[in-house]
Amino acid sequence: MSNTLIYAMSTKGSMKLEQFNEMFRHVYLPIGSENEEQIDIDARRQAIRMLDSLGYCEFDFDNRVVFMCRPALVLLPSFGLPNALLVGARTPRLVNSIKEAIRAKRKKAILKPFRHSEVYAGIPPAICIEATDKGLLRDIAEKVDIACDVESPAAWKLAVMSASLYEILGTLRFEEREELDWGKKTFIKEWLMFSKYSAEEGSQTLAEYRHPDTRQLYHWIWNNGSAAEISRDWGRYAALANAGNNILMYDRKRFELAVPVTVPLPCLLARAAALCSGIPPYSAISCKQRTSNIPPQHPYQVYSDVPPRVAGMIASKVNQKLLNISFAVEKEGMLHA
Repeated sequence: MSNTLIYAMSTKGSMKLEQFNEMFRHVYLPIGSENEEQIDIDARRQAIRMLDSLGYCEFDFDNRVVFMCRPALVLLPSFGLPNALLVGARTPRLVNSIKEAIRAKRKKAILKPFRHSEVYAGIPPAICIEATDKGLLRDIAEKVDIACDVESPAAWKLAVMSASLYEILGTLRFEEREELDWGKKTFIKEWLMFSKYSAEEGSQTLAEYRHPDTRQLYHWIWNNGSAAEISRDWGRYAALANAGNNILMYDRKRFELAVPVTVPLPCLLARAAALCSGIPPYSAISCKQRTSNIPPQHPYQVYSDVPPRVAGMIASKVNQKLLNISFAVEKEGMLHA
């Protein structure tokens, strides 16, 4: 079933977000049921983030449009033979053509299908090609008529390409504003989440407002009576940087980058982290005791195979200092530093 959604989406170059929601509903609603409430809304949001970060498509929430990325082979970070990942739209016909092109290389290239946790509804298995040299990867891409970029790892290019928090903050325009009479939540740095039950103290706060009619969310950074609008993902890292709170963990021995579920990386940086391995991050929980600025038993996503250079670039872009910690995950999903 994990291929069903992406195959359906790949029949269109772009679609309205409502069309995506309808596709998701038809694929994942229990058989014989018409109750929209039976769909796990968090699962749909998770699928959206993973499909975007793994390079299958891009979600434009401002205009409520989903754009399919064109199919391409991109290079994964590797210490051995070159490995290329299939990203973008895919169809059964394209996948079969790739398999035929690989077989024609007579063991100079092999298909490496990666499996991931079934927790990620709608995310297809990764298709990775390992070859004896990059030229073979280009030949395969040309044979099946898709794009190919294997000069350097896509993860590194995306991390470098991403804006930095410093640049984002430089575009903000603070103005004297009146407090909105809408539903409001405040980002609590100690909890790493928005809450309507507690207000942050200090000269700078991040507030979330929900429009009473459209239900659209807006995020403002308040700074001593003046406010500027900012995106949700960048806003959270701006608040953390202002407080000097570091919450990204990195294990240099295991090449794993742990990011709080409630503070996901901005789009290009999330894609950089995901395209280190080509599979979604796995879930874990921080340990029972508070570690640095990390709340106890807080949900995390752990990206695999992230080289130190890429992890460092991602952290620098969001003005974070990596917490270099050796950790292990128990069977229960508990992340121990």
